[in-house]
Parts: sequence; C-alpha cells; structure tokens
Amino acid sequence: MGHKTVFDCSVIDLGKVHFDAGNLTVVENDSTFPFDVKRVFYLFDIAGGESRGAHAHKECHQFLIAASGSFEVALDDGKFKRQVYLNRPDLGLHIPPGIWASEVNFSSGAICLVLASHTYTEADYIRNYDEFLKYRMVPDIQLVSYDKHFLEKSWNWLNDPEVKYLTNTGDFTREQQQKWFQSLPTLQNYRLWGVMIGHEPAGVFGLKKIENSSAEYWGYIGEKKFWGNGYGKLIMNLILDEARHLGLTMLWLRVIKANPRAIKLYEKLGFSIIEDGEDFYIMQKNL
Repeated sequence: MGHKTVFDCSVIDLGKVHFDAGNLTVVENDSTFPFDVKRVFYLFDIAGGESRGAHAHKECHQFLIAASGSFEVALDDGKFKRQVYLNRPDLGLHIPPGIWASEVNFSSGAICLVLASHTYTEADYIRNYDEFLKYRMVPDIQLVSYDKHFLEKSWNWLNDPEVKYLTNTGDFTREQQQKWFQSLPTLQNYRLWGVMIGHEPAGVFGLKKIENSSAEYWGYIGEKKFWGNGYGKLIMNLILDEARHLGLTMLWLRVIKANPRAIKLYEKLGFSIIEDGEDFYIMQKNL
C-alpha cells in the first residue's frame, strides 16, 4: 500500500429513498462506507465561482457531497490531475490521504458537506504545494508477504546488536529460525508482513496472540538508514488498518524503557501505558 493517485478518488452513489414529500439519503458507519466518520463540517455562502480547499491530508480521508447546488473538485497527486463535478446530494467523492484537493466553481447557494475520518489536527494538513510535492516523493511503503528473502534479512537484522537489544530478541540459531518459518502456515492467531520502503526490504511487522478481538503488536525497521525519518508512524498506521480489517478492537505491545523513540511514537498513535515493569512497559490502544 503506497501513495494513492487521483484515480483512487471515487464517486460513490449513496442511494436515496423516495417518498411523496421528497427524498432521503442516509450515511452510516458501516462496511459500505469507505471509513468511519469522526468529523462533519460544511461550507456555505461561498460566492459563485469562488474556490476553497487547496490542501492535502497525511492521514485523514474525506468524503465530499454537494448537499445543495454544485461545485467541482480539482484533484492532484503530483503527477496526474483530475476534475470531478458534484451536483447531486446522493453522490459523494471519496478523497484518500495524500491527494491535493481544491473545491472550485461553486454555484450560487451551493453547500459542500464534508465527512472526515479524523478530528481536526493541524499537523495532518499540508497547505503548501511545494511541501506536498516533497511529501509525495517519499518512497511508497508496502506490506508484503513474509518470504524466504525476508527470512534471510531477519537473520541479519536481528543479529545486529542494536536491533537485537531494542527489540529484546534472545539468541536463536538458523535451525530454530527455519523451524519457526515453516510453522507459520499453521499459526491461526498470527499475522506477519514484510515491509518494503520503495523497492527495498526494510523490516518486519506482525500481530500475534490474536483472540477475542485483541492482539499483540510487534515489529521493527531493520534497515537503520530508515530510522528517524517518520517511516515508523506510516508503517504503524498500515498495521492499525490491517488490525481493524481483521475486526480487532484492541492492540497491546511490550516495549523496553531504553527505547524512548519507540515509546514516544506509540504515545502519539494513542497507546497508553497499562503496566510498568522493571525494564519494560505494556502499552494498549483501543481501535
């Protein structure tokens, strides 16, 4: 899963119920809507022909509806551009994160209703177009199958003294690693992914002890050149999305106290300390 393009922005028919007095359209947080709605706002009294927006989001999904009148949405992914015309209150445009969007050519009296996946956070906005282009240049991050190539990489990563210490990994042999790898297809309560940053294997992330809508998160970026560049947060958000798709409602993790960078990241992502051990924390997040 990497950067979205303008062609990932989709117009969705919300449907309508017709009755003698008019029509009714319903939006609910369910499997038919592209995300759970946490914020709603609307633009109105925009002078005819004027424009609004002109920004992108790092994490927030948006869904735009022409509740009244009409307007166009100019979409830009840094490479391709696309314009979408909205003029029906039973249709909406889903704009995933990472797309520069502007609402233009408002008709007189138009109302733009916006449903958002996140509450307002200024840090999520990219308001400068040059900064947006730099953001789009960040290599794509993908969760891929954990195969023999990642197995070999893991041997090297987890035998690096610093990675081994920060991940609290014990000693293991090649034979033990191979036996563990061969057992993966039989583990029903386990999910495992390799992580690609651009075209390069970068780390391993997973969920284990999956039961009763909860699981333990674990993972690491093994390639040190990717440390401290914000990739951990991006990868964690992909894992959180995977956990939600699995129907999980809570994740927990164990982190050593000597890893303050990881602790700070987990806190930013909404994890809280629920257990204070001698040299580790247990942290938890409700999804």
